[in-house]
Amino acid sequence: MAPIQPLNKNHFAKRVVVFQYDGGRADIIYGLQNQSYETEIGQPRVPIIHNRIKEGKANFGIQHAIVPTESRVCVQNMMGGYQEDMTAILSGWASHDTLKYDRLFNYVKAGFFFGPELLHNIFENQKCSSCVRLDDYPDSAVNYNDHKQASTFDQLVYQKVSRLFNNGTLDQGEKPNQLLKQYVSLKEDQEKLQSEQLIIYINWIASDAIGPAFKPVNKEYHQSIYTTGKLIEKTEEKIRNYYKDDGETVFILLSDHGMADNGAHGDGNPQNTYTPFVIWGSSIKPAEDELDPQNPETHDDFSKKWGLTMKKRVDIDQNQLPSLISILLGIPIPINNEGVLPLHVLDINLLQKAYALIQNAFQLQTTYQKIQQLVEHKQKWFFTEYKISPSNVFDNLTKLKQQADKLAEITDNGKNASLQQKEEVKQIISDTYVELENIKNGIVYLKLYQKQILQIVVGSGYVSFMLLCLVALFRYNNTSEESEAEIIKQNKIPFYKNICLIIVILFGLFSLFYLNLTESKPVYYAYFGLPLYFLYQFYRQRSFLNQGWDFSMLKNIGCYALVALAGQCLMYSFYERQFIGYNFIAVSLFSLIYSKYSFGNISKTTYIWSILCLIISIFPILPPISIANDVFYAVGFAAISITVFYISFYHFKQELQTSVKVMTVLTLYCGGISLYLRTVESSTVPYFVYGINWAILFSLVGSVIFLNLHKNSDSDLRLYSLIVIMFNLALLFGISYDTLFYIIFAGLLKSWIEHEKEISILFTKEQKIVPYHFYFIFKFILIMNMSFFGIQDLVSLGSFNYESVTRFVVNLNEIVTLALMVFNLTFPFLCGSSAFIIICKSAYQKLKSVGLFIISLIYAEIMTINFFFMVKTEGSWQTKGGSVARFVLSSMLVFLYAFLFLIAHKLFKSTKIQSI
Repeated sequence: MAPIQPLNKNHFAKRVVVFQYDGGRADIIYGLQNQSYETEIGQPRVPIIHNRIKEGKANFGIQHAIVPTESRVCVQNMMGGYQEDMTAILSGWASHDTLKYDRLFNYVKAGFFFGPELLHNIFENQKCSSCVRLDDYPDSAVNYNDHKQASTFDQLVYQKVSRLFNNGTLDQGEKPNQLLKQYVSLKEDQEKLQSEQLIIYINWIASDAIGPAFKPVNKEYHQSIYTTGKLIEKTEEKIRNYYKDDGETVFILLSDHGMADNGAHGDGNPQNTYTPFVIWGSSIKPAEDELDPQNPETHDDFSKKWGLTMKKRVDIDQNQLPSLISILLGIPIPINNEGVLPLHVLDINLLQKAYALIQNAFQLQTTYQKIQQLVEHKQKWFFTEYKISPSNVFDNLTKLKQQADKLAEITDNGKNASLQQKEEVKQIISDTYVELENIKNGIVYLKLYQKQILQIVVGSGYVSFMLLCLVALFRYNNTSEESEAEIIKQNKIPFYKNICLIIVILFGLFSLFYLNLTESKPVYYAYFGLPLYFLYQFYRQRSFLNQGWDFSMLKNIGCYALVALAGQCLMYSFYERQFIGYNFIAVSLFSLIYSKYSFGNISKTTYIWSILCLIISIFPILPPISIANDVFYAVGFAAISITVFYISFYHFKQELQTSVKVMTVLTLYCGGISLYLRTVESSTVPYFVYGINWAILFSLVGSVIFLNLHKNSDSDLRLYSLIVIMFNLALLFGISYDTLFYIIFAGLLKSWIEHEKEISILFTKEQKIVPYHFYFIFKFILIMNMSFFGIQDLVSLGSFNYESVTRFVVNLNEIVTLALMVFNLTFPFLCGSSAFIIICKSAYQKLKSVGLFIISLIYAEIMTINFFFMVKTEGSWQTKGGSVARFVLSSMLVFLYAFLFLIAHKLFKSTKIQSI
């Protein structure tokens, strides 16, 4: 697409300087010093912000950031106004070169970037690589667990900036950072500094480096905010002095994202999305006075604590920044920009504002037109325009520009406008906003053009597959060989009488024609083809549904309704962790009632199972673990140590394998080293400690392989061995009451095995699937969900507490962190699958294992079809990304269960499990 050239004849500033607090929270940056360790209680934590606002120079408010930041969304949104597609989260930070989008630096005459090497590709100028100077440092040098070392990188950035404006020298008496490279004062740099349309972007990384490890509620984070604020103040003064306060500079202080209390920043928590936005300088409208500072109109409880209620707060969205900077510098707005210009922060006349907004509208109309061209090219005969087409919008904007041109001629570009002419300009601005709304609605219409038809086709695929699973379940478990052969014989129909097959073929041919004509993606053929195949197979084998339960029709319908309700309960567990706890409470009560009804009394085994269900239900009802708690961890450490030593050396006695004895002793090291690493600074920890931790981690993996090779016949001992491995991992990764959770989880698995053995006596004469087996699988999936969501809300990586991996790494690495997190989650899953295998082989050995697996598929499909229709295409990044993540996780359950069944089956293949 061609960029839209500026409509205003003059720019409003020669240069824009951006101070970016990386990972800076609005409430802490705006806030007053109020902690005992802060030196100036009651004074601003970042004085330059309060000074500029109170002096009547700056405008301020909240910049609503786009999250999550596992990809390039935040900084990219500030430079290009473009929100990345959700799938880009899979590419991570390392794939900058594969992403093509427009940004501010493609249009400036000169630019400077100071910050980590990780970001520098975003600031390159694709059209003139020599126009932008990148003065970065290696990101690998930053120690995210050493607040003293991390804070020096902001000092390094200041030295780099200071050196530029001092013509190659540092401030007098300043000791150079060891990473400060030899600098040659280039004439070209000084020429860039004097040019118009200049952007200087300065990234201050200390707060983002310190926050995940030390948490933004602690003194290390507060001190980094304060220290960086002083450096920003010195930098601003140095720049103003260099240009002799010529009034042509705009300063912007902001953050790319915030920081939650647990140090993460990947979800929609306001702590992550509420970031500071302070702007002052040329053509910037200062904040207006509040009429009543005691009851401010524009402040809420969040901002009243800042001590700025005498001035009005003005908020913007993060994607509005590129259009604002473009208008100030008089350059084209990036063509991928999605944001609308925030007129309320500009101190220019109304006609200039109208021109600026019309330019923004033309830029967005170009996007609208391009998207329609792409959709129309593919849809061909099937395309229907939105009611306000791109050409309609273009014509309307052209008329508005012509009106503005006439007013510009008679008012000296808006300088001498009368009251009536100002009202006409206001109407032009109002009409432009109407066109902007039409553009937004038109783009949404086009992006979701095939939504309804795809929902119908894909939804029917899930429903038909679920029905086919139900048929297969009753065919292979409840049907004898004789009756199966008879049903197959009855279902054979000649082709000319097979109306269903003829309809399937005709619809399939039409689908091929439609998909080929619309140039659809290859996966669309599967979307259309699989439902046809599943529905036809279901139609052929529908008679096997009669082999289901020997109940009346009303009772059968009731059983199916309960299965669907159970699937819904499991689905809601993905949205609200509390539902897992509520489900366990229901299971606990039902187990007591069912046992009393079936046996006439409640056994000790059932009591233990029910009590453990109630206890473990507490964990998902509690908030997710966000902050380390040494007391909870120490209690869990003690409980695990006592438990494993008691069971290992008293219960199993001589039967215990040497490897398990070693792992039992390792619990003391794992818990002790975790407590030690939390009480000392990472810079003082010898590197060999991390080496030992990695060695233990690999040895635990190796012990699983050893268990598979070892010919031990005791299934209880083998399950216990896996549980001891899980305990060791819990101690290495744990930070709070998660250690207590895993010991309750282990007890739950053992009691579940005994409880199912007891209940299965009721079905020893049955060799077919009954409704209780659906309840049994419901409990299995519920236990698996508990192992996944019990102590964390892990739909997004942003909710993962990075302190869990500090026992293994000094510098946080995205790939290593993800691998460690997945590894830590694997063993609770494996223990749950192992308990399931033991139950299948001991309690339900007369059933075909494929039958129980098919039931898990049915539950997975019930959840997945719900998540499919709940995928969001509107709202914040977190809203859309979270809905997609739940759909993907649910879809992957099928593969996860199959994989875990395979491993657990291999582990227990050589063991002798006593059947009922």
